[in-house]
Amino acid sequence: MVEEIGGRTLKTTGTSLRILELILEYDGLALAELDGMIDGPKSSIHSHLSTLHRCRYVVREGDTYVASFRLWSMGQRAKHRYPVKVAEEVVDDLAATTGEEANFTALEHGRLLIVYGASEGAPLADNDVGVQDEHYLHNTAAGKAILAEMEREEVEAVIDRWGMPQETQATIRDRNQLLNSLAEISERGYGIVDEESAPGLVVVGAPVHDADDTIIGGLSVGGPKYRIDFAALHSEIADELLEAVEEFERALRADRS
Repeated sequence: MVEEIGGRTLKTTGTSLRILELILEYDGLALAELDGMIDGPKSSIHSHLSTLHRCRYVVREGDTYVASFRLWSMGQRAKHRYPVKVAEEVVDDLAATTGEEANFTALEHGRLLIVYGASEGAPLADNDVGVQDEHYLHNTAAGKAILAEMEREEVEAVIDRWGMPQETQATIRDRNQLLNSLAEISERGYGIVDEESAPGLVVVGAPVHDADDTIIGGLSVGGPKYRIDFAALHSEIADELLEAVEEFERALRADRS
């Protein structure tokens, strides 16, 4: 869930990776812009950029450094650790059946990352699959359902590492409130969020397990609150979601056999 991180870490490596994250977040940055975002002398930031450039993680366009295509290639290779083909089929079917947006998210280091999304049966373009493509567990439907299957110490470890950032006015910020809700979520098998991750968005989600019963991620489906009420989330939409999870896990077991 949240892998134990041991051993000595290098501050210089962390700084380089933070620079790369900022370049990705802002779709390109100049040295002068990074100078106001990263602690340390400008010459040191320039050295980090030069290293990233030499290693082909960024390219330079005038004075601006942007992410290289090599990063996309590396991401595609990492993506194939997950059952992408199965996810695409299940997510497409779930989106078509419900008429709403469906997503499969991978669980890594106590965060959820979108692997594949579809709306009304049509794949979402890469730049549409969550302008935010990395999510917390405490305020997402699949995330809450995943937390509900964890041991208490694991849940505490996730919260200790990532906190409980308030992304909307409805986001749960109280640790005890979240912990108290997990038993009910575990019993029904799915989590629900009501505008906790984005204004106007309601979602139902559940964990997906691989053939040896390890949680690999979450499946979720939802849409605008004006169109979906809670009765639907707790009935037909939740039923469709849980059937899709069963189909997903059957396919994973079949692949393993």
